[in-house]
Amino acid sequence: MKIAISYLGIAAIGYLIAVFLKEQKNRFGWIGKFLPMVVTALIFTMGFRIGENAEVVSNIGTIGIQSLIMALVTMVFTIVALGLVRRALGYNRYGHFEKEEGADKGGGSGSEKKPRFSASTIRYLIAVLLGFLLGYVLVVRTGTISFDTASLVSGTFVTYALYLMVLLVGMDMGFDGSLPKVFKATGIKAFAIPAATAVSTIAGILVCNIFIGIGFKEIICIGCTFGWYSLGPNIIMEAGMISAGAYAFLTNFLRDMISILVIPWVADRFGYVETVGLPQAAAMDVCIATIEGATNKATTALAFFSGALFTIFIPVFLPIIAAL
Repeated sequence: MKIAISYLGIAAIGYLIAVFLKEQKNRFGWIGKFLPMVVTALIFTMGFRIGENAEVVSNIGTIGIQSLIMALVTMVFTIVALGLVRRALGYNRYGHFEKEEGADKGGGSGSEKKPRFSASTIRYLIAVLLGFLLGYVLVVRTGTISFDTASLVSGTFVTYALYLMVLLVGMDMGFDGSLPKVFKATGIKAFAIPAATAVSTIAGILVCNIFIGIGFKEIICIGCTFGWYSLGPNIIMEAGMISAGAYAFLTNFLRDMISILVIPWVADRFGYVETVGLPQAAAMDVCIATIEGATNKATTALAFFSGALFTIFIPVFLPIIAAL
């Protein structure tokens, strides 16, 4: 809950700064160029945190493959579910309501065609692989850096880099000025997007469990981590479900990484709203800049809202579910 409030507060500060400095908007054009650099550094560090963890690396074979399957299957379920919800709510493929002027052609900002795979996609993939290899070599393989030190430094960097990114995204939305219009037009319908994401994720992971065979309580807990690969698995492990925590960690981490890589393609091939649920909780932090670059400000606002709900849900309700 504290983390969710922090993100919301920092984003709000960024938004208000932009509102007050709107007349100087042209002086902040560097934000759009700087954001991908922050994301790349985050992705590299996340890869490093996987590589530095000897327990995860040692089980990367069996658990990794099964976690990858769960990540991919739940993502497919989410894309299908959000596509149906988008049409039911009256959104066009560009995240605008059909009744809006010009909406049939994607009207409004962000309706231009986006690239399926940009140079940033390749950059992110290289970053996570290099981070993983560096973490493995320095911490696990050679012991040059102790795990405790590496974990402390990388964790601290991720925390403050996320704060910076959320601040900049808040400023970017503030300069754009479309946020109030988005929520005025969407209203309570915005809740349907995270709801569909949650239901499709649980449904997908239950289908996977037919073949994987994890206990029912454990698989539900894994599904209810909803993309928060750091906090969610720790809650599960503290409840005594160590293997389920490892599955949750890798499944969510892989879903976040894959989301960053495929969001441009999903936006182009299926629709902007479909990208919102792919990263789940990470839609409000790690993946927010990627969503903004691949879609538009209206979709970015929905993504932040959806991610915020998941970020609030996990620390409040996951411990209750894990204790049942």
